Amino acid sequence: MDRTNMADRGNRTDRRAGGGRRGARAGHEGRTSGGPRPLPARSLLLLALAVVIGLGLTACRAGSVSTAGSAPAPAASAGTGAETADATTASQSPEPAAPAGGAGAGGPGSLTVDITSPVDVAGHVSTAVSCQSTARRYVESSTATIEGRTVSQGVRVAGYDGPGSYPAVITVSVVAPDSGRYAIDAVPATVEITSAGGSVSFSASTSGGRTLAGSIVWACSA
Repeated sequence: MDRTNMADRGNRTDRRAGGGRRGARAGHEGRTSGGPRPLPARSLLLLALAVVIGLGLTACRAGSVSTAGSAPAPAASAGTGAETADATTASQSPEPAAPAGGAGAGGPGSLTVDITSPVDVAGHVSTAVSCQSTARRYVESSTATIEGRTVSQGVRVAGYDGPGSYPAVITVSVVAPDSGRYAIDAVPATVEITSAGGSVSFSASTSGGRTLAGSIVWACSA
């Protein structure tokens, strides 16, 4: 081989070596100069998992803040319920029934009693007083409790023809818990009958020999 050929071969080898070094140096410079390097598949998977977990935590925090910030529903007041229950009970409570008798001395449905013997019983009380007049007969009856004693009385008039004075038969009894019962039955007496009631005075012996005396004024129930 002549020297010229050897020189040409050496030049080509130097060029190839220089070119390889320049390519390696260029690649190194490209990597170190900030050029993008492809990420391996494992790194991409880890990055995706991190993004998913971060989104989940953000959603949880947002839900917690929304729940904590919401105002609780106002509780019903116990006092309001109690006042409502009280108001309902008061509106449903029946009104007290009117007393059987009238108010005040001589009012409709009342007795004014003044018994002097054998016990003292005096007072005015409202009570039911039945007064009936049919077929020229007048019948009155009532019972009341005065001063702890029960007084019952009745009047029967034959030939009744309106208000006036009539002969009658009367029944009166007094039950005193501390002293027993005193009664007169079908005793003749004179009664005064008015359009609203009547009155009678009496004095008669009981079956036990005691004298039952006094007066009673009645006002018929309306």
